[in-house]
Amino acid sequence: MLHSIKLNDQDYEQLLGEALARIPLYTNEWTNFNVSDPGVTILENLSSFSLLQQSLLDEVTDELRFKLLGLLGFHPSDIRAARLLVAPENGGGRTLPAQEKLLLGSMCFETREKTELIAWSVVGVLCSSGGKTRDLTYLLQYGAHASVQLFGALPQPGDAVYFILSGELHTGMTLHFYAGIENESWRNPFDADDSLSFARMRWQYYTADGWMDASCEDETHGFLLSGALHLTLGQTAPAAWDGFSVQGNAVRCVLEQAEYDIAPRVRSLVGGLFEVEQRDTHAASFRFAGADEIRIQSAMTRFENLFVYCREDKDGPYFRYEQDRGEGKGRFYLRQDEPDGTVVLHFDRARFGFGPDAGPDAVCAVCYDLDTLHRRWLGTAYGYEDQQIELTDLDAVLLDGFSVLAELPLPDGQTGYYRIEPNDRRENSLNYTVEASDSTLHILHNGMSGAVRLYLCDAATTAGEAGNLRAGARLNAAPDPYFPDEPTGVFYTAPGRGVGGRSSETAEQLRRRLIEALRSRSSAVSEADYEQAVRTTPGLCIHKVRAVADEQHNLVRLTIKCYTEDDRPTLPDCYVKNITQRLEQYRMIATRIELRQPQYVPIDVTAVVHVRKYYENARAELEEMLRRELDYIHSEHTFGETIRFTELYRKLETQPGVDSVYLLSMHPAPGADAVMQGADIVLGESSLCHLGKLTLEINTSLAR
Repeated sequence: MLHSIKLNDQDYEQLLGEALARIPLYTNEWTNFNVSDPGVTILENLSSFSLLQQSLLDEVTDELRFKLLGLLGFHPSDIRAARLLVAPENGGGRTLPAQEKLLLGSMCFETREKTELIAWSVVGVLCSSGGKTRDLTYLLQYGAHASVQLFGALPQPGDAVYFILSGELHTGMTLHFYAGIENESWRNPFDADDSLSFARMRWQYYTADGWMDASCEDETHGFLLSGALHLTLGQTAPAAWDGFSVQGNAVRCVLEQAEYDIAPRVRSLVGGLFEVEQRDTHAASFRFAGADEIRIQSAMTRFENLFVYCREDKDGPYFRYEQDRGEGKGRFYLRQDEPDGTVVLHFDRARFGFGPDAGPDAVCAVCYDLDTLHRRWLGTAYGYEDQQIELTDLDAVLLDGFSVLAELPLPDGQTGYYRIEPNDRRENSLNYTVEASDSTLHILHNGMSGAVRLYLCDAATTAGEAGNLRAGARLNAAPDPYFPDEPTGVFYTAPGRGVGGRSSETAEQLRRRLIEALRSRSSAVSEADYEQAVRTTPGLCIHKVRAVADEQHNLVRLTIKCYTEDDRPTLPDCYVKNITQRLEQYRMIATRIELRQPQYVPIDVTAVVHVRKYYENARAELEEMLRRELDYIHSEHTFGETIRFTELYRKLETQPGVDSVYLLSMHPAPGADAVMQGADIVLGESSLCHLGKLTLEINTSLAR
């Protein structure tokens, strides 16, 4: 049904022929079947009409697919804008208004709010661990990709990392950092609830009264994944600190709890950043409580397309206000443009006789870019069922950045306006949705009286997943809208990748997600189900897993090896806890689970090899080959495999420079979980092998 429907595959000639053949079954008076007969003409028309109906019935539109999938509880995911941290290449010392545009080719990024580019940077990084201090300042050389254990090889509670900052900091400001982490590809993504934590950290900044706590939004999960650190200072002013040789303002991260599976290893650290979103605002409204003066700080005011609306009574409509041109009384405002781009609007009820009330959102100022100004009128909402209005030239609209102004005549003959967001379910309002996939406004219910003219009030678009840029992107400031060919020469660098961008799902993508959900198991039945459940445990670094079912005892034994920097790791307690909790969600109610530690089996090898004369480095190369072939710990081999004698022999004798293999024998170390099976070795179900004692004799012979 979700693919296609074919109720009838007959063509026109077949339908007409079948109809003519049935005539004698109903009457014997109709004897003229020629095309000149009026009855045959009627049959021809009905056959054509039937084919037209059939084609409509056979067509499965995306709208129908979405509705069918919605009945199963599957709805398309909303489009989202990517977030990106960038640093100004020419330093700070200036302020960017909201909706300031940064460009990467045709892709646009914007500030969401007024952003103060304070000229601060990280000038020193030091680690205090075990009573010793290490200077890690070389981490600041972005692009060098150093690799350093931030808290040392064995992080302990009380260890701390200090970041020394230059520049003038102030209370309440947010400092943005980006940390690049080594070996993050080993780790599964963390759950959204962030229930798993390998460390608890306390972030502080230095003041004249000592160290004060600061709040931190940590996207790195304790320096385990590359991401941003958003550190917000408190209401006590920061002060310079001279605890180390490098002086300046200081923030620090103190470990209060440390149960790392892998000690954090950092390859880069960048500060002095600010955040932008991958969105392109075409229309923006700014709402203020009623006052004699309001200030608009947005790059959208550069387009000079400003419309001002004021609400004069609580819960009443907005009325359009015009800029005063000396016409006396009326709905007017005075405008003042300040050097920094701020637009100041003044309302004078005593002078003009009209003004906004004191309530919230009493003033609504709407700005349009140059193109959107001429298509801000969307159309008229008449109120019939599922009316659709196309949003011209607005592809991939963000729902959190969209609204309309509804214009309707009032009983006293005036024209009033109402700002309405999507999915407004008030009975006397306009209920509509916006489909980002086809840029269409769907009117579900018109609770306003009569036809309503609709205008854009807010509109922003995004590229979705395409905004998740890779690290190192270089953006430039957008030129003046009236002089687009003049470059600004102002650039910004993104040390990390863009995150959070998501495109709206198509009907086909949603159908595939349904199929995946139907195929996925809510309960583990087979050994592969248990292995998959363990392998995808959030936040953990799982390298190998093997499940073995013991049907006699209704038991599933799982052996798990995690990624660590240890050569032969054991499963940490936190892994056992989290894997057990996860498997409790999947196991059958009568099935017991047993987690096992991996066993590492040394394989002793004795070999006598004849090599060609003058073959250099024979011993080193053969030892490396044997070590590599018998390394089941780091390779893709899994638990319980069989080591084939013939395979090892063949690889040994086909090595460059080898004439022949005179002797080869291999045996597991005494007491190891492995058994000989002829010349082969069968490892136990929880065992991985590695090269043990090697006895290698090399004889040289003349080249053939």
